[in-house]
Amino acid sequence: MSVVFGVDIVGGSVHGKIKPKYAVVVLENGNEFEKIVSRSKLFRMVKREKPDIIAVDNIYEVFKDKKDLIFFLKNAPSKTKLVQVTDKENSLPSLSKRFGLKINIRNPVDEAKACAYLASFGMGSEISVFTDKTRITVSRNRSLGKGGWRQKKYGRKIHNAVREVYKEIRDRIAEAGFEFVEEVKKGYGGISRGVMIVDARRDKIPINSFKTRDVQVVVEAIEKEKIEFIPLRKTLRYLIVGIDPGSTTAVAALDLRGEVVDIKSKKGWSPGEVVEFISSLGKPVVISTDKSSPPEFVSKIRASFNAVLYTPREDMSVEKKRVLTSKYATSNDHERDALAAAIDAFNSYKSKLINVEKRLPAGIDSDRIKAEVIKGTPLKEILSITKEEGKTVKLQTDTVSRDEVIRRDKVIERLKEENRILSRKIKELKDEIENLQARIASISREEHEKIRKDTYVKNLEREILDLKKKLKEKDEEIEQLKERIAVLRKMKMLEFQGWKEAKVLRKFTREEIERAEREMGISEGDIVIIMDSSGGSASLAEILCKKGIKAIICSSEMSHLAAETFEKYNIPRISFDEVEFMMGDDVAVVNAEKFEKVYGEKLEETKRRKIDRLEKLVEDYRKRRVV
Repeated sequence: MSVVFGVDIVGGSVHGKIKPKYAVVVLENGNEFEKIVSRSKLFRMVKREKPDIIAVDNIYEVFKDKKDLIFFLKNAPSKTKLVQVTDKENSLPSLSKRFGLKINIRNPVDEAKACAYLASFGMGSEISVFTDKTRITVSRNRSLGKGGWRQKKYGRKIHNAVREVYKEIRDRIAEAGFEFVEEVKKGYGGISRGVMIVDARRDKIPINSFKTRDVQVVVEAIEKEKIEFIPLRKTLRYLIVGIDPGSTTAVAALDLRGEVVDIKSKKGWSPGEVVEFISSLGKPVVISTDKSSPPEFVSKIRASFNAVLYTPREDMSVEKKRVLTSKYATSNDHERDALAAAIDAFNSYKSKLINVEKRLPAGIDSDRIKAEVIKGTPLKEILSITKEEGKTVKLQTDTVSRDEVIRRDKVIERLKEENRILSRKIKELKDEIENLQARIASISREEHEKIRKDTYVKNLEREILDLKKKLKEKDEEIEQLKERIAVLRKMKMLEFQGWKEAKVLRKFTREEIERAEREMGISEGDIVIIMDSSGGSASLAEILCKKGIKAIICSSEMSHLAAETFEKYNIPRISFDEVEFMMGDDVAVVNAEKFEKVYGEKLEETKRRKIDRLEKLVEDYRKRRVV
């Protein structure tokens, strides 16, 4: 039986002067133990009890920083996992409610207990700070001193001892079958230092750190650059999604408790992109619309997820949509309609979902059960399957109930009947095969040869058509490549004539910036052309600004937050029609003379705006002083 520690801070802080205290709930063999302990006592309990899991709400309630965390994990028992049960999407109260755990969020003992049970249910992420490689360092344990006539003899003795220990450790690692790389620094009479990087986790290495009079051996796991959160199991967030299609398509997603997960709208949103966006949020159980007759776009999305389609009895009125969404902020009418459709669908299932929560025992993922109920599976059937999977119902092996016997006999009879039907079907198929074989045998040699020739000719004709199609495709591809080469040649000639190179972003997104950085590199002084600048945020603009780019060439469609960020960093935004440029695939060239002229004008405009704003502030300040 595993041992789980649930930990939550009671008072104090690892970052403050008051030392923290923690509520610890221990789950072992079906029993619970509660304690309030100091941080040092908590660590001693871990070393003594060697729990399988230490579950916390937030690792930074227990550890000051990454260095403190690594020190603890280095000294913790090798089998112990540190698990953070919460993340950005799931708070401790929401997870507790999802699994039927009743907690008081102001009671640290309740929160520690919830952490322990949630981790035992497989919720949360293991904290990983070490790679699957181990470093073994063998070196001198003593200094060779300042020198003297006996120093060489003394150094030879020490270096020989280091060499002997290193050789013994290397032989043990090789015998254990581990792969490794080594680096040896020679010393007079032996080696002064030997390092092995072994392809195995620290707990698999059959050697521990130790010291002798002359030699010290350090065995340590190699740290990762960043702390990784590895989920204990993959859990799905089930959704109720409302969609309002059109030239601008909007999507609103709720969880199965009616909380808004996300709302988004976009012009020219394709079904594939909508499916991708919804998939990034979770798994939709219900796809809903505000129309009584679902649009084809909505039906396609529903089919992609095999979800339940919800439509109102009659088209939803604008007034009802406003009432349903009055508590929420939406950017436009499309988002309002999508959110109204999702809320209306949730309300239709609300009483059923509440009933499911009341009937479920603790420890069962209520969202998964709710999703099955919405899809039409009876709750009683789901609970019986869940009990069998979780082994919550234990059957005695020496006694079988009368109902079980009857149920088993019915299954046997049903299987026998299916066997008789299948046997009869097999016999019919065998008879049919014999008849077909007889018909084949009756065909004359000439007819068979004719069929063979016709088939051969058809196959050749089909192959010729396929080859012609491929040849046409290759010709088209060659023409496209020729056009691209011609454009690139022209761009190269323009570069020799004084035109400047510019980097091209197809869209103003994080993924596109990362792609351009990876494939072309964006560096200080670069000119960046954004083909579609709509949707860009201030954070994306700041990424480009911090790279030290010189200017942005883009369309007029850009969020004011992104535009303000570029102006803050004195990076001019130049529209397409203000400069002359030629496009390639991911690069372009810009007429340097026209660009520099516009660039200078844009910088002056930016300076004037800043001066005007400053003068206005001074004027306003003077007016207030006069008043």
